[in-house]
Amino acid sequence: MRKLIWGLLLSLLCAPALANWNDPAYVKRAFSLIALNNEYDNLSHPVRKWHKPIRVYLDHRVGDAPLHTMLTTIQLGDLARVTGHDIALVDAPGKANIRVVFTTEKRWQDETRELWPTQKDFPFRGAICMAHMTTSSVGEIKTALIVIPVDLARHRGKLLACLVEELTQTMGLPNDSDKVYPSIFNDSSKNNLMSPLDITLLRLLYSPEVRAGMGKTQVMPLLDKWFTDHPGWPQQSIDLYLKSEFVTKLGL
Repeated sequence: MRKLIWGLLLSLLCAPALANWNDPAYVKRAFSLIALNNEYDNLSHPVRKWHKPIRVYLDHRVGDAPLHTMLTTIQLGDLARVTGHDIALVDAPGKANIRVVFTTEKRWQDETRELWPTQKDFPFRGAICMAHMTTSSVGEIKTALIVIPVDLARHRGKLLACLVEELTQTMGLPNDSDKVYPSIFNDSSKNNLMSPLDITLLRLLYSPEVRAGMGKTQVMPLLDKWFTDHPGWPQQSIDLYLKSEFVTKLGL
């Protein structure tokens, strides 16, 4: 199984169209596209990230709660391992700053509007699942909501991809782009798990020097310093990928 995983990984990383993921200049462009932009507007944004501990409540409104809990727990463990941030599940919505709702296609749009009433117009068109964040005036993420219509996601074969992408986006990587590859933030790459590039973006975002509210001119020199201080970063990101429980235990 490990040889198969390595073969699949190397086939991705060695493909000509993907060969630049371990080039710092390519990663910096990817960081700018994914971290400093939004999926639903064309504006430039400052760095957004959590500074306080993340507490996640799972709101089960459909069956298969043990499966959904297991998948979420694995992804949260990977996010904590990659970022070094304090992330844990809680047993009540009042204790949480991220709420993950597992519901149905019939109800999910109404429930999203009920749970997130401050936004009137949601870009539901073509979406299979959705995440929203609130930030402070300086870009610190305060709360997030993820809503997954399980029946729709499973019908499209995207339940795992929805969980992985939305949880990762609520860390402060909210944009999608076809220019970033291989990545869960690129719908054309068909990744269900975080790629080594995605892991690198998270490591950059959660380096201690990078603070919420920083603009592009402030953060880019810090990324240059990070690459200099971490000369083995490509292999380290691959190692973090291989340590994922999705890979080591589930063989995905």
